[in-house]
Formats: sequence, structure tokens, C-alpha cells
Amino acid sequence: MQIQRTIVLVVKEKDNVLDLVHEYNRYQKAISETAFNGGEPLSALELHHAVYHTVETTLLSQMKCSAIRNVAGAYSSAKRNKHPVDRPFIFRREAALFLFNKDFSFTGKGKLSISTPNGREKLDFIVPDYAKDDFENAVSRDSIVVTGSGKVTLCVTLEVPEPKNLHPVGIDLGATNALVASTEDKVLFVSGRTLKVRNERTRKTRQRLQSKLAARKAQGADTRSVRRVLKRLGRKQRNRSRTFCKETAAKLCKWAPPDAILVFEDLKIKQVKKRDGKRAGTHRKLSQWFYKEMTSACTNAAQRKGFGVEYVNPAYTSQRCRKCGAIGVRRGHLFTCACGHVEHADANASHNVRSTFTILRSGGRLSTRPEARSRKGRGQATAL
Repeated sequence: MQIQRTIVLVVKEKDNVLDLVHEYNRYQKAISETAFNGGEPLSALELHHAVYHTVETTLLSQMKCSAIRNVAGAYSSAKRNKHPVDRPFIFRREAALFLFNKDFSFTGKGKLSISTPNGREKLDFIVPDYAKDDFENAVSRDSIVVTGSGKVTLCVTLEVPEPKNLHPVGIDLGATNALVASTEDKVLFVSGRTLKVRNERTRKTRQRLQSKLAARKAQGADTRSVRRVLKRLGRKQRNRSRTFCKETAAKLCKWAPPDAILVFEDLKIKQVKKRDGKRAGTHRKLSQWFYKEMTSACTNAAQRKGFGVEYVNPAYTSQRCRKCGAIGVRRGHLFTCACGHVEHADANASHNVRSTFTILRSGGRLSTRPEARSRKGRGQATAL
């Protein structure tokens, strides 16, 4: 099985390449209104016919085509995700796409060669230690993305083991305990308490700074320094949470048995809004919960190990007793049932997630109707 991963390269002396990125972004802005087409976005082919010979640019032919596809793709992606497309996109983020062997290549002398209007630009680059194996063992090197700030990201294709999905591992993700996983005979707890304490301190600091920002705005004073600190704190908190998710995913895949399949609850997390009527503490806890970040990190780590990933219906997994199947009582971390079963509530939930998947799998071949094949229907598929 093949998967794609990204590697951040450290590249030096790239002034000419940054000029090319600025021109790429300018060309995207120039053709954005044509792509918008009064609220009926053009396809990539239609946009190509409309702007390729009419909008002037110094970009090479292949990069012009890439910019046109990126602009058309931005509109089609917004429409597919049901985001409003009521005005032309601005494309504030400067980033240029270079395709392997057409726009860039790696020379035998360890340099990155990039095509520019003035010829090939050969740059020195460094691959971080953590990514050297991926760089050397890649099946193919597909593309690089260069941002306006000079960040260079390489996309590579890797060959990984095909998942066998022999041993299901039930996983319960929560805002209190970050991850609880269980097999038939063992349980893994990852609380994330240290992360929550640090994030809470950051939240209080940002709250004080936001009050200071509002006071300065009311006085008509300069707010640049406060805004800069707020952005830095937000960036640190995001990076801290992302690092925690990746470390937890690595710990989970190391703990899981060989040929495992990770089973998650298929939760639909709605955006938290103040008018929902929830308490301030509940609102804050849900808004800081990184469910998607954690599932994404676990999926990426599982693919490297040759593990499968599945989702099941989350209904009653936290309320049902894993011993007798009856609805029990949950008080905080304690779960009790009338049958006498007492257990940590999250451990009980992870066992229920695992047993739900096991029952579906042992019930025979799953239905092939479209809703059963979709991600949403995985936990609700019926056996034939």
C-alpha cells in the first residue's frame, strides 16, 4: 500500500524563488474574479481556456497551469464543502506549487534545482534527521510547495505494509482523558493532564491580553504589540496540542498488538457557539477538544505501522455495560451496573467500541448499499 507524507526541507539562498512565489500569487489573484464567474465557478478546463492566453505573467507554462488548477480547485472545494462562494477569493496566503521533473528536481550533487524564468536555480538543502529515511526510501517525490515566508515542503509517496486487521483495538477519545484504548486483555490510558494545565494557563493569559487589546482599541491607541503576542501564544498552543497528538499516536501504535485495527467512534462534533445555552466551562472544554487532530495523527501513525482504521456508531458506548449490555450509571470516571460490574467509565466505553466493531465484523459480509460503504454508515452497516 502507498501513502503520501510531507517533509519540510531547510533551503538556503532562495531570493529568486521567492520572487517566483510572489508572481505565482499575483497571477492567482488576477484570475480569481474570472474563476468566480458571478457565483458560478468555472472548472479547471474552462478557466484554462478563459485566462491562459489573456492574463499576462512571467510564469513558465507548467506553473501557469498549476496556478489555474489551484484557483479552480479552491472554488470547487468550497462548493463541495458547502462553504458560501459569494465573492471572489483573495488568496492572501502566498504559496506556489512545483511539480517533480517539470518544475523541480534533485541533482546528483545534492542540490535542489528549480525552474525559473531566468533558468534553473540550484539551491542547497538539508533534510531533517527525522525525515531522512522517508526521503531516501520514497517511491516517488511528487511536488514541493514554497510559501511566501520561505518554507519549503516536499510531498513524497511511501510504500507501507498492507493492513491485515486481525486484532481490533477499541479507542475512546474524550475531553477529560485524551485517549483510552483497550484490547481483549489490556488497557492503555493517556490523560493529557499536563497539556490541559499548560493550555489553561495560556488561555488565561490570552484572556487578559484580549481585555487589554479591547481597552487600547477603545482609546484609539496602537495595538500591534498586543496582537503580535496573542498570535504567538495561539501558535504555541496549536503546536503544543499537535505535538501531543503525534506523541500519543506513536505511543498507541507501539502499544497495540501486531496486525491491529484501530476502532474509533464516528463522532460528529458541531462547532461550539455561545448561544447554544451550555455552561461556560462546558463551552470552553468542547472548544479546546482536539478530536480531529487526534484521529488524524492516529490514522497517519497507523498507516505507517500497517494498521487498519475503522469507525463505529457511538450510540450508548459510554452508557452500556460491557459485561451484560444493560444501561448503567456513569458518575464522572466511575461506571456501575446493576449486574455488579464496576469499572473506569472510559475503559468501559473503549471496550464497548471494540465489541461493537467485533459484532459487526462477525455478523457476516457487510451490506454493499451506498450508505453502508460511506464513512458515516460504517458503524450502522448491517450484515447480510
